[in-house]
Amino acid sequence: MNPDAVGKEKVDKETLASLKFKAELKLLPIVLKAVRDVTCRYGLDEDSVRDLELATEEACHNVIEHAYEPGEEGYYKVKIHREPTCFRITVRDQGIPFNLNRLNEEEPSDIGVRLMRACTDEIRSKYLGKRGKVVELVKNFPFESVNNMEKSPTKIQSSSLDLAPPSEIVTLRLMRSDETVSLARLIYRVYGYSYPHEDIYYPEKFASLIESGLVTSCVAVNELDEIVGHLGVFLETPADHVGESALAAVDPRYRGRGLFPKMKKMMMEEVASKGMLGLYSRAVTVHVASQKSNVKMGAKETGFVLAHSPPTAIFKKMKTETANIRRTVALFYVPVVPDREQTVFLPYSHKKTINKIYKHAKIPRLFKKANPGDVKLAPHSHIYSHVLPEMASAFLRVNEYGVDFIDELRLQVQDLSLRKIELIVLDLPLKDPSTAILCPEIEKLNFFFCGIMPEYLDGDSIRLQYLNNVAFDPESVDVYSEFAWEIFNYVVGEWSKHYQNGNNKE
Repeated sequence: MNPDAVGKEKVDKETLASLKFKAELKLLPIVLKAVRDVTCRYGLDEDSVRDLELATEEACHNVIEHAYEPGEEGYYKVKIHREPTCFRITVRDQGIPFNLNRLNEEEPSDIGVRLMRACTDEIRSKYLGKRGKVVELVKNFPFESVNNMEKSPTKIQSSSLDLAPPSEIVTLRLMRSDETVSLARLIYRVYGYSYPHEDIYYPEKFASLIESGLVTSCVAVNELDEIVGHLGVFLETPADHVGESALAAVDPRYRGRGLFPKMKKMMMEEVASKGMLGLYSRAVTVHVASQKSNVKMGAKETGFVLAHSPPTAIFKKMKTETANIRRTVALFYVPVVPDREQTVFLPYSHKKTINKIYKHAKIPRLFKKANPGDVKLAPHSHIYSHVLPEMASAFLRVNEYGVDFIDELRLQVQDLSLRKIELIVLDLPLKDPSTAILCPEIEKLNFFFCGIMPEYLDGDSIRLQYLNNVAFDPESVDVYSEFAWEIFNYVVGEWSKHYQNGNNKE
């Protein structure tokens, strides 16, 4: 996630510092001082500041020493980003290309690479075509896991599941950032340590997301003010018009009270008051209960993401016969305010299916045919990337198409595959006619249609996905409604065109 705040002090989503330097060693101390001063002022502890400074020094030194020929005048850029859970330092140059794959080696022989690995939590690198190359250094804040806190979560034994009397009052309200330990305990009771988003098990980290405005939560509390139910709305960026309804959990002692639909209704009213347009959600398909709940709340199916979640992402005590495969999710969308009129350009091959989804969701759209002659591409593409290493997943958004788009996307896929990312989800703006024109070329890279996301990209998006040597079994999926079966079968058909037994044809 990208933040728009640091703790209680508001900070723009843009970088805290952007520096351009001539590739000379005598200027390197100025770069390192800037990294040290900025990261220290914005909350990084002393040890982490030192680690990030050392990693930055190595990355910049590589550029100074190896990116340009002797006597050649070259420059490089350093940007410092602060997010709710980490700092990101990017080092970019337009010098001589060199093998970035060495940064991704499991056991690098290069001492400098080993140093950067030791001093950071993640290293990313990619080629930018004519714009050169970039190395990104990530340093997480040293949040403490709930598992290491003084008061560890307590399991609720099966014999005590009926302890909450029906007469006990349960109240709904918005969650405070100082209640994240109580929330972590609830998630443990429901999921154990299997919930795929690890941030929930780091109370301070999750609190920073709440304070940043990227997470808004509704909680159900009992008479002791203990959190016994939760439903959150998550934003990927502060500019999003829709949020994800996620992290739904009800304490086993309080099930059967209809808390989930009550929390969902409250959150719909809350996000509408903030000017948002709708909510989307990802319902599990190992059973139909959550799909059924979404339908009852007026949400409509808009697609399926096959092999979405790691096999560990299951409810406690829920056993399945397909425990070793990634779980598929159903996509749902519900508007929270009256829909706004839009023009969309649909890829020809998926036009019929997308039209069915729009009709099912009762979302009116004006369809217009894309004319290749009217498509204007920018000099460079802008693809937003959100990587979740703990889920082996990456979510990409196309904010702007450039003349280098297909090459840039191919490089992103190669880079993510080398990092052992198993699932890549790609959202393309349907308001841009370039989407209709370029979609067939994108699908040649083994992306396939999996649904639409209304209002997701300042307008609707078509969602494609890519599987990196991942097994998928359609028989492992349980679907609730007749319409959902129709869409699911269509998505499976698209998957089968590109993959055999869950493996790439490439």
